[in-house]
Amino acid sequence: MTSSTAYPWTLASTGIAAWWRNMRAARASLGELEQCGKDVTRIARDIGLAPSELRNIARKGPDAADQLRLRLEALHLDRAAMQRDEPLIMRDLERVCTQCGSKRRCTRDFVRFPDDTGWREYCPNATTLDALKPESGFPT
Repeated sequence: MTSSTAYPWTLASTGIAAWWRNMRAARASLGELEQCGKDVTRIARDIGLAPSELRNIARKGPDAADQLRLRLEALHLDRAAMQRDEPLIMRDLERVCTQCGSKRRCTRDFVRFPDDTGWREYCPNATTLDALKPESGFPT
């Protein structure tokens, strides 16, 4: 008997604890942003976002683009190289992933069928990710 079958509450409590930490971090991020007052508009403009979009991203929390990290690994794309060589593309990928409405489906599909291409049907980053794949000529 594995520990997860012997103590199913352990698995559930771990998930709840992670959710709680993420929620607190998101609230802290949004609180810090709101303390900027009128500077939020300038900050948003500096990074190419609308103030409402910036607040929405802050509200989602630090793990809001985790699905992108998983997808980049599955596509054999080097995240660090992309952040270094193509920071604007990477920032846009993260922004789009953070605001995506299919996060649960994406995570579920990735866990169940990591090599299935069905994610391309609902992922708003699919076209960009396909263009970045190693066979497309993008350096990895």
